[in-house]
Amino acid sequence: MIGYDEQQILKKADLMYALVGDIESIADSVCEAGFDNILLTSSGGSLASLDQYKYMIGKFSDIPVITEVAAELPLVGNSLVGSKTLALMQSKSGDTKETVAVAEWLKEKGVTTISFCGKENSPLAELTSYTLCYGEGDPHDILPLYLFGKILYNMGKFDGYSKLREEMKDFGRIICDIHKQADAQALEYAKLFETQDEPYQIWVSSGNTWGFTYDMAMCILEECQWLRTKSVTSPEFFHGTIELVQKGLPVCIGMGEGPTRALDERVARFCKPHTDKLFIFDTKDYPLNGISEEFRWLLSPLTLLMIYYRISHDVADIRKHTQDIRRYYRRLEY
Repeated sequence: MIGYDEQQILKKADLMYALVGDIESIADSVCEAGFDNILLTSSGGSLASLDQYKYMIGKFSDIPVITEVAAELPLVGNSLVGSKTLALMQSKSGDTKETVAVAEWLKEKGVTTISFCGKENSPLAELTSYTLCYGEGDPHDILPLYLFGKILYNMGKFDGYSKLREEMKDFGRIICDIHKQADAQALEYAKLFETQDEPYQIWVSSGNTWGFTYDMAMCILEECQWLRTKSVTSPEFFHGTIELVQKGLPVCIGMGEGPTRALDERVARFCKPHTDKLFIFDTKDYPLNGISEEFRWLLSPLTLLMIYYRISHDVADIRKHTQDIRRYYRRLEY
């Protein structure tokens, strides 16, 4: 498999799990201090990956969750954000300028802030109340699962957290299994680009899997591959995008196992007779050995992310367009 190194995957997953104790200590500290609401804010894919956690928090509690694009928040403001807000930000580089700017703004407002960064002593890390550096660990998108899981556990809202934490010990092996199972379908999709690029494609998802599907369309296919996409949620698909479906148009559906699955299935039923290029990436097809049934919906976004990892590697290989090629992003002033 292209871009697959099993030992590296296992090593990076173990690095993530080794951070659980530190994350839980942060959770204990913010619970002791108290907070009234939670703010999720970042930029691009870092914000998209946080989207799943508003569903997690909403499922287990009545804690108000606010999501804001980092670049907008200091300009527009939000009356719900104040000294009793707990804010989480992410940046792999730790220097994403919009995220750094919102961290400065939140600090001035006295907001308790947490950052997950890929680099030590980064500008973002220096600005936040608590920070955790994951270095070479991956998938780093999993870290908020432990943060919010422990917070909810401390509040008496998620008694199953300890069980989930224990089952996640071998998540690296589960990741490897997903990669192996997903590769055939990922390669089938990637072969769309063997002779020429598709001029346009649609990516659809809903609920807690929407964030990674949006990220796949925007950050992987648009930013890294320069392919034209439209990403739309399953419930909104029927209020505009439906009219663009036709033979020869690729439609890709990221299907999870949460309460909005029926909305994804509705899109799939409609598209099947109307396009001959329908791809359904369904997390339910993956066994997730060692994970209890009750937690599968929570892990659907991460399962889908691993499927999308396979797609990104296969597309990059077939198009001979590596994922680090950019024309504008972080190359020009804008």
